[in-house]
Amino acid sequence: MSNDNSFLELDLDSDFEDYNPLDEIEPEEDEDEEFVAIEGYKGEEHAIEEPVVPQIPAAERIQNLFKSMAPRRKTLLGILAFVETPQSTTDLEAKVDELQAHNFSVYSSGNLSNLLEQAGAITRVTEEGEPYENIQNEPEIVEIDGVEYLQPVDPPEIYWVITEEGLEYLNADRPLDRLRDILEKDTLYLPIYDRILSMCEEGKTVKEINAQVDDDPLVQKPRLYAPHFIDKLEKCDCLEWDGAWKTTEIGREGLAMVQEMMTGADEGEQA
Repeated sequence: MSNDNSFLELDLDSDFEDYNPLDEIEPEEDEDEEFVAIEGYKGEEHAIEEPVVPQIPAAERIQNLFKSMAPRRKTLLGILAFVETPQSTTDLEAKVDELQAHNFSVYSSGNLSNLLEQAGAITRVTEEGEPYENIQNEPEIVEIDGVEYLQPVDPPEIYWVITEEGLEYLNADRPLDRLRDILEKDTLYLPIYDRILSMCEEGKTVKEINAQVDDDPLVQKPRLYAPHFIDKLEKCDCLEWDGAWKTTEIGREGLAMVQEMMTGADEGEQA
């Protein structure tokens, strides 16, 4: 018996010539045959709509500023009155220092100017009163050794002037009207207001005013003290502090108002 040592010869080139392993893999069926393409999925650019932010009118912004900055009200009003005609930044700084000389504040002239500008109460202009934003600060052409160069030009000095809305707010501020409203509610204390305004003509310390007010029978029930009345008079611009409490020009008009109301009250009682 003979052994057949021959092997089956395979023609690899011929047998695998057309073989593709991927042909035996059946394609997977889509799980979601009803897939709907999302618009913009392929990277299409779409304009993003910016949210519409309502613009608050300047008059309202000014009112909000004065409400939030109540302790600086007199200084802010002083700035508005000062810039009814264009004033340089240097002069405005000096004015603010004067307004705050006896009323310390962390707010500088620059801080207050920027706040009033953002509120729409004042605006920047040139010395001639032209809107500062219209200034075209283009460089000058200079020639050196036959070669032309662009040379930067210093911008014009900034001046400040009140806006129409700022002027309306300034004119609407009537401290004597506020005082009258207070006096009509505090008729019982008219003699106290009269005493404080009268004695402060020459300037008085709080201690000196306390001595003339705190023991008065009128302020015992309810218990009130001199600073209560000083605060009200200051907010009406009738008193100001410069190392002592002094009656202002408005305060002198307020004193006449107080005395007139006291006379009217006396005549009413006699009748």
